[in-house]
Amino acid sequence: MSIIEKKCREANLLATRFYKLAEGDRDRAARDWYLKVQNIADLIRLEHSVAQKCRKKSTSNKAYLSKRRKNVENVPKM
Repeated sequence: MSIIEKKCREANLLATRFYKLAEGDRDRAARDWYLKVQNIADLIRLEHSVAQKCRKKSTSNKAYLSKRRKNVENVPKM
């Protein structure tokens, strides 16, 4: 289970707690849930930006994929 999945599970538990609480305590529970969701969104943005940087640094497969490959069916069997 990834970190983001764990955080989403925690946010779901906070949302459940919100509905079980009395009216006076709901403000704090809503604030806790909102902060947790913001934290998850930040983690997703961070993960996305890291993935973008890794893609930019990696070598491209375009040259490899553009080369014509030999037909495997025409290779003599030994």
